[in-house]
Amino acid sequence: MGKVRSLERHYSKWGYIFVIPFVVVFLIFHFWPLGSTIYYAFCYLKHAGNTNPEFLPSIGQPWYKNFAEIFKSKSFWDALKNTLFFWIAQLIPEWIIAFWLAAVMTDRRAKIKGRAIFKFAFFFPKLVAGTALGGSLLVFMISFFASSVGITLAISEIDGFGLTPENMEFFTSVRFFIIIVSIFLHFGITFIYAIAGITGIPVESFEAAEIDGATRTQTFFRVTLPSMKPMLFFITVITVVDGLGMIEIPSYFGSFDTLRRNLTLMMYLENQAFMGSYAYDRAAAASLVLLFVYIVISGFVYYFLLYDKDESKAKKLQKEARRASAE
Repeated sequence: MGKVRSLERHYSKWGYIFVIPFVVVFLIFHFWPLGSTIYYAFCYLKHAGNTNPEFLPSIGQPWYKNFAEIFKSKSFWDALKNTLFFWIAQLIPEWIIAFWLAAVMTDRRAKIKGRAIFKFAFFFPKLVAGTALGGSLLVFMISFFASSVGITLAISEIDGFGLTPENMEFFTSVRFFIIIVSIFLHFGITFIYAIAGITGIPVESFEAAEIDGATRTQTFFRVTLPSMKPMLFFITVITVVDGLGMIEIPSYFGSFDTLRRNLTLMMYLENQAFMGSYAYDRAAAASLVLLFVYIVISGFVYYFLLYDKDESKAKKLQKEARRASAE
């Protein structure tokens, strides 16, 4: 018995040894930068040559000064509005397309051949987005929409509908192109996550719905979505992170004036930290504000998707019953 316990301790230590590289990398590249960002948000550090950050209260300044400067900045509020607009405008059609395709590809009653090829094709834009091929694809998309779609809608009227180029102004704007390209590049990963969530549902649930005569639409809304709430929460959080952290696609469009009209939070943060300002303290404060937005939205999503109200009420009743019995 003693030998078995000694052998277990001998092998269990290797688990801790294998975890050491991950812990070291996390502390160096994640925990330390996060701690430095929180500290710099309450310091004075506005110049590239200033390597000695000064804590704001120690120099007679209020601790919230950097945050106050951000909230007074018109550029920050414009960036916040643009970011929320792009995120919501991208989210709705992206989810509709991704979940519809996922439902079609996993439908037991629809015998679609070559599903693996379709899955790869839908995921391909996201797969190559960070490569040279992805950059070329992005430039092609921008050129296509700017030349073929944009110019066609701008110089011609649509007969039979009474529409003029002024009515179609939004569909020829940079904002519309940003939304379209974002959907094209990001819906693939949402599609893959949706398929993972649907395939994780027991087959018996779909069989029962089919036996009861439920249509595909009823099965999707009353069986599929309620059964994949944990995956929906994960997809929503990932979408929030990608949407609020949008920077690459808006940066590709137009001149400096155009970029200012489509400024996002990440672009605002980058401008504060690197584009001539070197206001690292203000950039750190802006990053904490962005983190707070992440937490608030994720908290709302968790409350509506995963928070069990009935279980919470039951726990409160149990606590009250225990208190009453103790008295």
